Amino acid sequence: MSCDIPDKMLAWPLFGKGFENFGRDDQPCEVPIPSVPDDCLLVRIDAIGLCFSDVKLIRAGKDHPRVISEDLSKDPVIPGHEAVMTVVKVGDSVKGQFSPGERFIIQADIFVNGKGFAYGYAIDGGMAQYSLIDQRVLNGDEGCYLLPIADSTPAGVAALIEPWTCVIASYMIEHREAPLKGGKALVASTSDDTTPYEPGQLPRENPPAEISLLNVPKTLEEKLREACPEATFSEFVPDRGDRFDDIFICGITDTEAAATLASLGNVNAAINFVGAHPAGSLPIDVGAVHYQGWFYQGTPSENLSNAYGRNVRTKLKPGGSCWLPGGAGAMGQMHTQLAVDAPNGPSRILVTDLDDDRIDNVKTLLADNIAKRNIEFKTLNPKHFPSPEAFNEAVAEFAGDAGFDDIVMLVPVPAILQDAARLLGEDGLMNIFAGIPVGKMSELDIDGIVEKGHRYIGSSGSLTAQLRHTLNLVEAGEIDPVSALAAVGGMLDLKKGLEGVAEAKFPGKTVVFPHLLDMPLTPIDKLGELHPDIAAALEKSNGQYSMDVEKAMLKVFGAD
Repeated sequence: MSCDIPDKMLAWPLFGKGFENFGRDDQPCEVPIPSVPDDCLLVRIDAIGLCFSDVKLIRAGKDHPRVISEDLSKDPVIPGHEAVMTVVKVGDSVKGQFSPGERFIIQADIFVNGKGFAYGYAIDGGMAQYSLIDQRVLNGDEGCYLLPIADSTPAGVAALIEPWTCVIASYMIEHREAPLKGGKALVASTSDDTTPYEPGQLPRENPPAEISLLNVPKTLEEKLREACPEATFSEFVPDRGDRFDDIFICGITDTEAAATLASLGNVNAAINFVGAHPAGSLPIDVGAVHYQGWFYQGTPSENLSNAYGRNVRTKLKPGGSCWLPGGAGAMGQMHTQLAVDAPNGPSRILVTDLDDDRIDNVKTLLADNIAKRNIEFKTLNPKHFPSPEAFNEAVAEFAGDAGFDDIVMLVPVPAILQDAARLLGEDGLMNIFAGIPVGKMSELDIDGIVEKGHRYIGSSGSLTAQLRHTLNLVEAGEIDPVSALAAVGGMLDLKKGLEGVAEAKFPGKTVVFPHLLDMPLTPIDKLGELHPDIAAALEKSNGQYSMDVEKAMLKVFGAD
């Protein structure tokens, strides 16, 4: 590709909610190339991965929590966060840091003074031929959010590193094993409770700065004041909007009251049920588990400290039994591959999915390692059962009496999550990877959380350090991200590609090349049919997407 910079470029702005407001008349828009201030970079977008998060953004418009535009019709945003870029122009004040020709991927979760400015949501993203990279990206809270990539890494492969990182990061969550030192805590009980609650050692060692009390027995209040002498104590005021890092729900068996208190968490809150607790299920905000890191735990004892420390793992249990609902989809395939490839991964794996082609693709892709590790591997398609009950019986049969050690939830449907949770075994863990919106509830077994150690975890996006970790794994050959690549295409077919993502048309990820205008959206297994030169490059690389294949694509379809 030439680094000559034209005056205008093609881009896919989002002018409002819905696909009808994405671009104009189903086509990209011609817009001016951004001017480059002294402290900024202009980059050429070499490739952009398409993600279901992009679909959610388009469907939500300005209502998406990461969008900062008040009126997209007047102040549109260009989506696209899985971007691969090359520097083409450097502002005068950053010339010592960057040079034309350098290649990067971007950590899209950008924060400046704690405020989010996500690339492709608040900052114009990679569904364009060029992009302006300003100081929010170059000098944010984590430093520079650009990570250099090797010249030998194809852009189509580099575009897969960010989604792979999101998958890997979901197994790197770190939950607290004590109250947040210096945080805000709520301790709630019932007015007639005479249970001899004890703070235990953890609040002494990790005292909150503020402790709000609700109907707390006098003896417990005295013990808390003695354990946390520097803390500020106050009575809890309902409806004031207070949020807490640690919530202790002590002996409250009323479901509605417990659910209300459990909804008052800050980001990464630990929500603890201590002693007596509601019988049966409790409505739990599973969206907040995914997006805000809420962690529910408990103890049947009266010691507040005993709620912490049990089953805080986030990795799949070695030698365990694992179920991946939706495990053959674009992101689900990556989770399934990690489970199969891990030397100390599960020994029994069930993948359920609604698409036979995706299931067959996963089985073919992972067959060698399934055999190598002697994994009991089974796939089920709910469509092939006469009723949902029959499908559930087949899943339960695989789970056995012990239940699943791990369930990786890749289907963003609270009702399905709720049904699946019933099959968690002792100290079972559900990774809620699917992006269920905050406020969506599932009825989950509180006795399972308190007595059996059931845990629900989730994460959204990744940190720069995690992206760097994945990049290092890729460049060291320890992860092969290209296995997730299912389709590629050019700029004019980008919208078609997103519609394919929305409809789960391909068994993996789709990558678009903004400077290849007329390249049709093409499944990887059909890529050689586009041109003999591409077919020859594929044959040279044993049918795998490679730098030679990418160069052939660029030559055939012409880059500007």
